[in-house]
Formats: sequence, structure tokens, C-alpha cells
Amino acid sequence: MRCQKIRRLLPLLAGDELPEKQMAKVKEHLKGCLPCREEYEKYVLLVRNTRRWLDENRVGWEEQEWRDIVQNAVNQGTKRKSVLVPWPFPRGWAYALMAGVMLLIATFIVRPPFVEHNGLTPKLGDEGEAKKQEVVSMTMVSKETGLKIVWFLDKNFDLEDNE
Repeated sequence: MRCQKIRRLLPLLAGDELPEKQMAKVKEHLKGCLPCREEYEKYVLLVRNTRRWLDENRVGWEEQEWRDIVQNAVNQGTKRKSVLVPWPFPRGWAYALMAGVMLLIATFIVRPPFVEHNGLTPKLGDEGEAKKQEVVSMTMVSKETGLKIVWFLDKNFDLEDNE
């Protein structure tokens, strides 16, 4: 095992809380690694001093009661803070709401292919690029009335059906 993993297990070894299977591996590592062995000795000294202080100041605590209190403290210290701490509903609801909002935003930003084109956007041709519409305008003015008529003609207009 590497030193980093061993150092996480040292407090458990010092307090006789390490399972037998891992204890042999840790002790084997401690025989050959001076920095880990020095840290282990510090933990042993700390546990010994803590137990001595508790023996001097203990008021009728049972061993099981002590273990329960320590386990409670360990469990409270290891809880991770969630990003959703102020959210009053279950975490699954929050994630579902976030996914729905993201889907709604994506719908407005990216136009999905299943939405029918209604003339607001140009349709793509076979080449994959939009066909440019070439428009020619023709203006006619009546000499008698002065009425002005403007005709717009599409150069791309095709009378034949290409289907």
C-alpha cells in the first residue's frame, strides 16, 4: 500500500479499530517506512493521553456509550454539504426541476428538428446551404392616372414539379 492510504488508516490502528485483514498490511508497511511509523507513534501517544484524561474525568461512562458518542461525532463530521442545502424538497425533485429548466432553455435557443418550418427560416437545399432568393422588381406607372404598380419576381421560380 502507498503511504497516503496507510496514513488514513493509522488513527484506526492506533485506536485498535482496524480490521485484522488490513492491520497486517499496515504493520508491514510501518516496518519499512520511517515517516509513517513516526506519525503512527504520534497517534498512539494521542490515544493514550486521551484515554488517560477520560479515565481521570470519566463519570460512570460505559464503553458502549463512549463508542456510540464517538461514532455519532464521526458520522456528523463526515456528512457532505449539498449544493441544494436551502432547497426544502427532496434532492430528486431539485434535479428534475433543473433538467426541465435546461430543456426549456435549450428549446428556445436551439430549434429542434421536429418543429415544422413555417417560412420564418429558409429551408436547406440539397447541398446543405440555404438557397438565396434572387428577386427582380419591375415598376409600372400609368400615364393617365399616375398609379404606380411594383411587381416583385423571383428568379428562382420553377414552373416544373421536381418531385
